Amino acid sequence: MKKLMIFTCIILVHTLSAWTQTSIIIKLGATPRSGSFKHYMIVNRNNPREEFKFSTLQVKPQFYAGVSARLQMRTPFFLEAGMTYTEKTSLYQVNYRMPTETNPAEMVMSEKEKILLLPVNIGVSLGKIDITSGLSAMKTLTKAKELTHLQGFHQDDNAIRVGWQMGARYAIGRTMLGIEYQGTLNREGQGMYVNKQSLEQNNVPGNFVFSVQFGF
Repeated sequence: MKKLMIFTCIILVHTLSAWTQTSIIIKLGATPRSGSFKHYMIVNRNNPREEFKFSTLQVKPQFYAGVSARLQMRTPFFLEAGMTYTEKTSLYQVNYRMPTETNPAEMVMSEKEKILLLPVNIGVSLGKIDITSGLSAMKTLTKAKELTHLQGFHQDDNAIRVGWQMGARYAIGRTMLGIEYQGTLNREGQGMYVNKQSLEQNNVPGNFVFSVQFGF
């Protein structure tokens, strides 16, 4: 019984110690519009009447809101984990080789996603500057896609994707100004098909996120 009480006390001490070294961070961020993609592909080569050129036109500005917990490790290192919500709108361009009434020469189709990110970072504090790097899991909660109007379009079920991020932030009191690059291990168009032809392109999405963060 005595050993159990000692063990319980040790666990409580470690838990309280960890809690006192934990802080909460609220994050609000935005990323600029990205465009001028040079990659495209030819779809339906075996059917000239349905053949078209497919490309990503642009990704509209995104806004982010999130919360994370920071656990101070041995100075100057820390561990940070949390969740972030964002909405992403991508525009795709479709150019038909032989336009018709139902398939005009050029069409712009949108894809709107509501995404939840679960980032885990390890960081180092250098005075007022924090440098972080880590991995994140990304899950699309809902998706509205105009590409479904393309004959023969199919998309795989929304699976959890893996991404990575690296950034820095500067502290002004409890407020922090940050910049972070977010990348993904999935290519643009991965998991989308027209008549069983993959719409996967050569470009790998990535963007800079500018943020204001508040520590508590």
